[in-house]
Amino acid sequence: MSVCSASRGGPRPARPAQGTRNGRRSLKSLSQPDNRVGSARRRRLGFWLVAGLAAAGCAKEEPTAPSVSEPPELQMIHPQLRRISREVGQPSFIESYERTSIYPKVTAFIEKWNVDIGDKVKKGEVLADLFVPELRENWETKKATVVADEEAVRVAQVDVEVADAEVKAAKARLEAAQSILGKYEAEVQRWDVQVKRIAKEVERQVIAPQILLESQNELNADIAWRDYAKAEIAKAAAELIAAEARWSRAKVNVALARANLAVARSEDRRLAAWVGYLKLLAPYDGIIVARNANTWDFVLPKTGDPTARERAPDVSPAMAAPVYVVDRTDIVRIFVDVPERDANYVHVGSEARVKVWAYRDEWLPATVTRLAWALNVHSRTLRVEIDLPNPGSQILPGMYAYGEVRVERPDVQALPKSALTYAGGKTFMWRYVNGRAVRTEIQTGTTDGEWVEVTNRAIKSNTARREQWVPIETSDAVLMGSKLSILTDGAPVRLAQSPAPIETEGGSEEAPSGVTGSG
Repeated sequence: MSVCSASRGGPRPARPAQGTRNGRRSLKSLSQPDNRVGSARRRRLGFWLVAGLAAAGCAKEEPTAPSVSEPPELQMIHPQLRRISREVGQPSFIESYERTSIYPKVTAFIEKWNVDIGDKVKKGEVLADLFVPELRENWETKKATVVADEEAVRVAQVDVEVADAEVKAAKARLEAAQSILGKYEAEVQRWDVQVKRIAKEVERQVIAPQILLESQNELNADIAWRDYAKAEIAKAAAELIAAEARWSRAKVNVALARANLAVARSEDRRLAAWVGYLKLLAPYDGIIVARNANTWDFVLPKTGDPTARERAPDVSPAMAAPVYVVDRTDIVRIFVDVPERDANYVHVGSEARVKVWAYRDEWLPATVTRLAWALNVHSRTLRVEIDLPNPGSQILPGMYAYGEVRVERPDVQALPKSALTYAGGKTFMWRYVNGRAVRTEIQTGTTDGEWVEVTNRAIKSNTARREQWVPIETSDAVLMGSKLSILTDGAPVRLAQSPAPIETEGGSEEAPSGVTGSG
């Protein structure tokens, strides 16, 4: 016992002196002086002196510890529907909106290069001229072939016109032969009747036989001319058929000449395209970020410039070095990978922000420009791209950046973070059931640092081996307060008469609706 406790408890009674019984001295002891009596008195006096000094230093009494049987005082809250917003961010880097590696289409020599790294170029500007003399000669030959085929088409068209005229002439000859045949047919019929009549007159000896002979000669002559007209008709018909055949062939020749011309023109365009590859053009307005072009370098379509350094940053994994690399920098891109649980709540237009320390040590407002829609199978994240305008091209590709995307989840059931406890990698809440605290494991979702989404709670089951989960309702009574750490499962609790403010990361806020201190 301490001195303070001794002073509060009062002085102890003095022990009886030796040689006494029931506190009385014997007659012998009274008749003889005893030095121990004075010594005992001195000890009592010193004791009271020490007790008085100790009482002066222990004037303030220690607080009385609460009784372990008294239930702790807590507040009660119900889960609420809230909009939970938080930022998903990660380190990233700047990429140009477009980056194009320019390789030659043909095997050639570099005749002349026109731009170097850092030069700004416009779309269609010639970066370098390649030299392939045999390709240009082939193109010139094909252009001459096109001219020859065009003339062949014109000749074929003239042949069609000539054949058409021949067909018309053959038709005219046929019509003339047919008209002559009609004339001689009529003459044959007339002299045949005349000969028959004169023959009867000669039999009656009215007309001399000489006249009959002359009439028969006329008849025979007309028959001969009739047969000749028939032959002329057959000849004219054959000539017409031949003329029509020549006309058809001439038309076919025209079509063939036109086809040859089309082929020649196609070859001309093909070679013109190949010749066009002899000029390396800028694909868009941008900046040259790499040049591997040197005068009279021999470049190949598959490997680009073989003389480029092996460790050049623009060399592909297949060790192919582009002649030029052009970046489009009027817009730059930043990538952010959103976790799977937040993927459905990010969309085009979601609020975002970016910080590029090397450019400006402040947040740049932005929005989500596009997203991949499908998750990465390795990281289970959704790739989100943020475009930033880059006037003056001050934000350089390759700069480190930090991108954040704001994820908003409306109408989720949530509890204050201070109402939850954690143990063994699990999350618990303390439910208020019939005046007692019931420790309940719960499943949580996203959080904004102050409020935590709560989805399901575990229930005890005597039949099922596995844990069973039921949705958390807004009617569930949940305990919160500073004494959650001393609670035991099933222990009685007492609700506070007035709710305490909910502690947050930024300080405290008024208790939300649903927090009560009355049972």
